[in-house]
Amino acid sequence: MNKPAALKIGDTIRLVAPSSPPNDRSALENAIFAFETLGYNVKYSDVIFSRSGYLAGTDEERARDFEDAFADEKTDAILCVRGGYGSTRLLELIDWESIEQSKVFMGFSDITALSCALWKHCEMPSFSGPVLMSDLVENRPDEVSWGHAMPLLTGEKKNGALIAEPFNLSYPLSIVGGESYGRLMGGNLSLICSLMGTRFFPDFSRSILFLEDVGEGPYRIDRYLTQLMNAGVLESVAGIVLGDFRYSDAQRKNDKQQGLQTMEEVFEERLGELGVPVLMNVPFGHIKPKLTIPFGALVILDCEKRNILLQESSVE
Repeated sequence: MNKPAALKIGDTIRLVAPSSPPNDRSALENAIFAFETLGYNVKYSDVIFSRSGYLAGTDEERARDFEDAFADEKTDAILCVRGGYGSTRLLELIDWESIEQSKVFMGFSDITALSCALWKHCEMPSFSGPVLMSDLVENRPDEVSWGHAMPLLTGEKKNGALIAEPFNLSYPLSIVGGESYGRLMGGNLSLICSLMGTRFFPDFSRSILFLEDVGEGPYRIDRYLTQLMNAGVLESVAGIVLGDFRYSDAQRKNDKQQGLQTMEEVFEERLGELGVPVLMNVPFGHIKPKLTIPFGALVILDCEKRNILLQESSVE
């Protein structure tokens, strides 16, 4: 694993928008000020405020800005301002061989495509965690989400339970018990499926596959999981961790009334016979507050303890 240097006070954070643009410039400025108050320098190019329909500028502009962030010797970490849509459009435009210096990189949702490509082509870990626009509370960075993320980015947290207070330790539930060991890999389920058949799809063999999504009904989640099963991906993993899929009690009640499968029933039916530990309701994904998941880190998935035990830091 090509580990980046740990983030430290005084370092420079560069913001990028590989997908959609920030939808509230004043809120973004508040988030930037909060990081500067903590002692970090924040920089960005005007590209992040460009707009081309639902994209933060043209594909070429966003690809160059992404490359420039990694090439910039004065940049120590790269944070995404938001997800949205558009990162997969950049994959063939980015010169992956030019990315030689590993740097802390964090985003989630649509950013999954870039995290997968960085691992596949650069052996570079990343972090599936908060972004500046989606993880604000009253126009300030969500303290719980960032409070979990920063010790991982700075290397302060190198081992131990990934799920810890103030998160609800009783919320995760085991679908299949047991314990397994592997690298945490994954991200947004629909984005992962969109990479299948491309040269950016990682080898998930022996990984602890973490998955989340939003705005998808149980039958669509069933379709994605079945696609991964038919491709032989799920039969090769060492374990599965399911985040928050934003499935409400009202949706669950409505599905039951119509005689349809609930989200939980889909998970149990599709994943329950794989012969590997499966943990669901882990607090990451399109929620606030959220855990940060270190993509590429070695962990133990312990479904009896209903937790993920970090075995190494993703920074050095």
